[in-house]
Amino acid sequence: MELSFIFQVISNLAIILGIVFGILNLRNFQKMRKREAAILMLNSFQTSEFVKGLLYILDLDHNPSKEEIDSLPQEQHVCFYMLLGTWERLGILVYRREIDITMLEDAYSGPIMLSWGKLETYISEVRASWGRESAFEWFQWLAERVIERDKKIQSKPAFIAYKNWEK
Repeated sequence: MELSFIFQVISNLAIILGIVFGILNLRNFQKMRKREAAILMLNSFQTSEFVKGLLYILDLDHNPSKEEIDSLPQEQHVCFYMLLGTWERLGILVYRREIDITMLEDAYSGPIMLSWGKLETYISEVRASWGRESAFEWFQWLAERVIERDKKIQSKPAFIAYKNWEK
């Protein structure tokens, strides 16, 4: 064998190894990015305004009208809109696949479905009042996807579904 041929083989192997190394690093970066997005998603729910807004909605025994929401005390009104804004942003992030919908469902499918069930009338009234069919469009999109998926998979609570996860 000629020396130039051996160098050419070594050079080609080095290029192939470099490409493989680059692909592996890219995959690792993508996993890290998804993990960071999930952590940010979970942390975004730890504001007192979000929790207050969610508790307000979950405590309702009816579907509030726009007039009723608009007449809330300012602090409660702000908390309510923090909740809507959070659902809206999460809808965008799920749609763009920045956050995995399965992880979102594991953490918040119940609150999203309950919020939408209680706020659908309010959002319809807001859209009519503002003349903007796009008001809270990503919240609606997210809620509809979560509801569709929940019906398909007939989800079980984690304490039942993963009862034997370490075995």
